[in-house]
Amino acid sequence: MKFKLQLIGLMLTVLPLLCCTERGDLSSSGLIRLGASREGYTRSSVNDLAGLSAVGDRVGIYGVVTANSDALSSALTDEWNVTPLMDNVCTTSINASTGVLSWSDAYAYPLEEGQYVKFCVYHPYASPGTSGDNYVESRTGASPLLHFTLSGEEDVMWASPVLGSRTQSPDGLVFSHVLTQLRFCLVDDEGNFAGTSLTALRFNRVNTTCSLNLETSELGSWGTLSDAVSFPLSESFADGTSSVPISGTSTSPLSLSGSVMLQPGLSSFSLRVETDNKGSFSNVTITPSGGEGTFAAGHSYLVRLTFRERTPVALAATVTPWVMDGTGEGTVQ
Repeated sequence: MKFKLQLIGLMLTVLPLLCCTERGDLSSSGLIRLGASREGYTRSSVNDLAGLSAVGDRVGIYGVVTANSDALSSALTDEWNVTPLMDNVCTTSINASTGVLSWSDAYAYPLEEGQYVKFCVYHPYASPGTSGDNYVESRTGASPLLHFTLSGEEDVMWASPVLGSRTQSPDGLVFSHVLTQLRFCLVDDEGNFAGTSLTALRFNRVNTTCSLNLETSELGSWGTLSDAVSFPLSESFADGTSSVPISGTSTSPLSLSGSVMLQPGLSSFSLRVETDNKGSFSNVTITPSGGEGTFAAGHSYLVRLTFRERTPVALAATVTPWVMDGTGEGTVQ
C-alpha cells in the first residue's frame, strides 16, 4: 500500500522579529535600561511581546565597555579580555506591554566621557562552562560562544548588538530566530485513513549540537547526529503514547499544534511517518524550492501531509515568502 504526501511551504521571514524606531529615555543616574519594541511582529515560536515575555526570565545579556563609538560595525577584540560590565546577566522578566527588560541588580554606564557599552543579548540563557547540553564558553579576545543542544523544542534567538552611554541611549533590541521552524497539518480527503491515528513524526539523523557567536550570530559547526528528534503530538493513547487522528480536508486541513526547530541551511530533511494500524513509512524527504535551495534560518515552513491510497508522483515542495502559496508532492512508500 502507498499513500501520497503533499507539501505546502510557508516561509515567514523573522528578521527582524522585533524592531524599534525610537530610543529609550536616558536615566539621569546613568542606569542601564534595555527594551524591545511592541511593533513589527512576524509569526514564529515567539511572535509578539507576550511570547517574548513568556521566556523573559531566560534571556542573557553581555554589556562590554569600549572606547569605540563605531563598535557596532565590527566585532570587539581586547575589550572581551576585561570582565564585562554586565557579565552574562540573566533577565528576570520582559514586560509584555512595553518590552522593557528587567534584571536583579542595577548597572550604570561608565562616568568617563567617550566610554560606551556594547550589549550582546541572546536566548536561551546558559551558565558559563566548558561542557554539557547548554553552556557559554568564554574566549580570549573574542565574544563568548553559546553551545546548545536541540531536542526540537528549543527556540534559539539572538539580538543585534546595540550601543549605549551616559549621553546615548541604546536602540531597541531586534531579536531574530537562529533556527529553521517546521509545522505540520493533515489531510485525508478520501477518508481512507478514518480510524487511523498518526503516532509519530520522527526525523532521521538530524544534527543536534552547535555553537552561536553572541556578538556576530555566526553559527559554528553542527554535529551529534540523532534519530531522537520528533514533532510533538498533543493527543494520547491510553498507554500514554501520543497520537493524532488522521483527518482534515484540502480546504480545511487538520493543523497540528506546536512546531519543531532544527538546523538551518540544509537542502532537505528526512522524516519517518508512523501510524497505529497502517504501518510506518520511512525516508520521507522534505525539500524547499521556489528559488530556495535550503531551509533558511528564521523561516517557518508549513508541511501538509495528504494521505491517499494510490501511487504518488514525487515533486519538490515550493516555498513562497510571506504567503501560504505553492504546492508540491513527496513520496511515502
